[in-house]
Amino acid sequence: MSYVLLVVACLTGQPGECREHRLPLPQITNATACHLGGAVRLREWVANHKGWRLTDVKCLSNSKVASAQN
Repeated sequence: MSYVLLVVACLTGQPGECREHRLPLPQITNATACHLGGAVRLREWVANHKGWRLTDVKCLSNSKVASAQN
C-alpha cells in the first residue's frame, strides 16, 4: 500500500481561495514513514509554492483517498 500527502493550502493574499493538492509518496508503505517522508516532500512543495499558506496536511493511504473520492 502506498501513501499520499493531502495538502490544503490557501493563497496568502486571498484567504478564501483554497485548494487541495495530493502529493504522491509511492515509496512510502506505512503511516510512520508517511509522516517522516511526507515532511521532506512538504518542505519541497512549500519552497516551490510561494504565496500559498498551509491550512491542513494529512497522510492518507491511497485506498482511503480512493474511497473518499467515490
